[in-house]
Amino acid sequence: MVLGKNIVTASALRNASIFYQTPEFVAGQVFPVLQTNAPTMKITKYLPADYFRNDASVRGEGGEARRGGFKTTEVTYSTVETAFAVPITDELRRNAKKQSAQPLQPDIEAIELAKRKVMLKRESEVASLITAATWADGNIGGEDAEGNWASGAGTNTFLADIKTALQALRAKGIASGANMEIRLLLDDLTFDEVVEISAIQDQFKYTSAESITPDMLARMLKIDKIIVPSVIENIANETKAGTEFTASRVWKVNADKGMALLYAYPKRLGLRVMSAGLIVNDRFDEEEGGGHERVMKWREAANHQDVYEVGELRDQLQVCAEAGYMFKDTIVT
Repeated sequence: MVLGKNIVTASALRNASIFYQTPEFVAGQVFPVLQTNAPTMKITKYLPADYFRNDASVRGEGGEARRGGFKTTEVTYSTVETAFAVPITDELRRNAKKQSAQPLQPDIEAIELAKRKVMLKRESEVASLITAATWADGNIGGEDAEGNWASGAGTNTFLADIKTALQALRAKGIASGANMEIRLLLDDLTFDEVVEISAIQDQFKYTSAESITPDMLARMLKIDKIIVPSVIENIANETKAGTEFTASRVWKVNADKGMALLYAYPKRLGLRVMSAGLIVNDRFDEEEGGGHERVMKWREAANHQDVYEVGELRDQLQVCAEAGYMFKDTIVT
C-alpha cells in the first residue's frame, strides 16, 4: 500500500533561510575615517604647549607686544591593501536556479561575504591597535580596573573611574565642544554589568520603566555617546565540514574580562580638529574604479567560474594619546 507521506519528496524552501548576521562594526565610530588620495602622507599635529601658555601681557605705549609662536609635529600614515575574493562556479550558479535548490543568490552573496571579511579585518586591526596602545592613563593596555565595575563588586568604582578619566582629558584641554564629542566605548560584557550597578539604576528608577540604554547612560554620565561593540570573530581553523566555531570578542584586552575607552571624537574632519586616532582610507586608481572601496569581478574560463573581490587601501593610527583613557579587566580581575 502506498502511504501519503511517502509520495512527498522534501526540497529546499525557496522563500526562507537562516543566516548569522555580524553585529554592527563600530571601528569608524571610534576612529573617524579620513579619505585620502595618496598611499602615504604626513598629518600635521599641533603641539599643545604654546596654545595653553598664558603669556599675553600689557603692551606699553610705543612698545611692542610680547611675541610667540606655535610648534607642530607630524604623524605618518602608509596604507596597505586588504582584500578578500570569493569564486562562484558556473555549476553553483546554474544549480541555484533549480526549483529544488537552496535559495541562494551566489553573485550577490559572494560580494557581501567578501565585503564582510574586509570590514571584519578593519575592525580587528583598529581594536588591536587601541587595546595595545598607551593612552592618557599611562599604562600599556589600559588602567587595571581590577574587576570593580562588576555589578556585584564590593566597592564599585565605575562612576569614580569615569570621573577620573574625564578629568584627565580635561586637564589636557580636551572636552566636548562645537566640533568635539567625548565618547565612551564599553564592550558588551562591561555594559551589561554597569547597567546593573545599584547606583546607576537608582538614577532611573523614578524616571523610566525601560531598560537602561547606551543613550540613557551617556546622558547620566554627561558624555556625548556610548558605543557598545559585540563584534566577534571565529578563531578556529577551517575544516571541510564547516562546523568549527570558536568565538572571540574583537574588542578586548584580556578575554572576557571587560574593557572601556573614553575618547575624543570630532564631529567632522578637517583642519585643526582633535581625534584620538584615524582610519585612513586611500583611493584606488581610476582604472580600478576610482573609489575608496574596490569591487572587482573577473572570469577564470579554464575553471568555469567568476571571482568577486572586495578590497580597501587602509591604515589606522593613534594620533593623540592624550585624547583617550582606557581601562582593562573592568568586570573580572
